[in-house]
Amino acid sequence: MESEKKRQKSTRRAAIIGLVGTILTVCGGLSGALIGGITTIYKIEREAHQIAIAAPKSDQPLTVDTYKITISSNEAAKLDPSKYLVFQDLGFVMAQPVSGWNDGGQMTYQDLFLEQGTNLSPLILFYTWIKDAWDDQPIRQLHYTDPVMVQFIEGSTENGVTVDPTKLEDDTIAFYSRITTLALSKAVVGNDFGLYGLALAWGSLHQGGVNELIANPNSQYVFEQVSWELKGVRVGDRKADLTLQRWALFAESSERYYIVEVQYVPGTGQSTQVWDDLQAYMDAFRIIH
Repeated sequence: MESEKKRQKSTRRAAIIGLVGTILTVCGGLSGALIGGITTIYKIEREAHQIAIAAPKSDQPLTVDTYKITISSNEAAKLDPSKYLVFQDLGFVMAQPVSGWNDGGQMTYQDLFLEQGTNLSPLILFYTWIKDAWDDQPIRQLHYTDPVMVQFIEGSTENGVTVDPTKLEDDTIAFYSRITTLALSKAVVGNDFGLYGLALAWGSLHQGGVNELIANPNSQYVFEQVSWELKGVRVGDRKADLTLQRWALFAESSERYYIVEVQYVPGTGQSTQVWDDLQAYMDAFRIIH
């Protein structure tokens, strides 16, 4: 069973590389030059507890109250189980899924590679550096059940990289609004990344799409907003450009790093409730100390 899972992962990995084209190759050399470029927008907000970052051309910011990122073990145990999922062993709290959302259940980093066209997350692209080292690291993911279906056609680009539809396992991909939480053991990460290294690497995978990055060394968090551009694709029955908006909160406990990645995919006729739900999920996230 395990060997079959690894085989599927290898196949899925090849499909992802085909979709993203040269991005993985380019990223191999980004740990110096491009990350250095990102630091030019690095901001220190020493006093603020409430952070709000809107996507470009949007008045809808995603907010994080950094004063409430942590919660004690006793407080976590008293939370209403109908509203919260408490993972004492992993050290974090998340919200129960609301109507219209699906809970992926207990997952691992390796599982992300087995999904068929539903998760083109930058978390996957960390593979260019970490290979199989994170395979067993735990993930929880909630995604909106109604995806935006995108067909890559001749001339389509993804963040400026031309996509060859003939190299794709399937030229039509489901993009979901979602929130993904990766709980990385510091023992597994070792000296490969620190908190800020994870944030800067995640940003670098967006090929210049970083719009804003805020950090506060005193509170040990980084909050980042990026855009992922799909141009010349077919959405429904029309050719269109689609911008996926992503936010990520990077935080840590004594034993783990946490990457909470939010993806919002605007869809025609989609309820604004999707956005409100994503904000509610971010509000519910807590690190147990």
